[in-house]
Amino acid sequence: MGATDDDRTPENEPSVTSKQAIGEGASQGFDFFASVLAGMLLGLGADWVFGTAPIMVIIGVIAGFVSGFAKLWAASKAIEDEARRRGRL
Repeated sequence: MGATDDDRTPENEPSVTSKQAIGEGASQGFDFFASVLAGMLLGLGADWVFGTAPIMVIIGVIAGFVSGFAKLWAASKAIEDEARRRGRL
């Protein structure tokens, strides 16, 4: 019989393995990169449609960085909250 959700305590919950941590970190890094890339591509498309040279690309890249940092901040907060819940912080 395995542990049920009711039987779990911070001491007997499964720990995160290094492979899981690397996977989560890589995923968060990809999310950041994808946000910046999406902002740049949307800016390029807007520049092409409106003929506004590099203005929309610059705005898109800045918006992508802001979005990427917001995602990283939220992921960091979730990890910190989980560590606090488990009593490890």
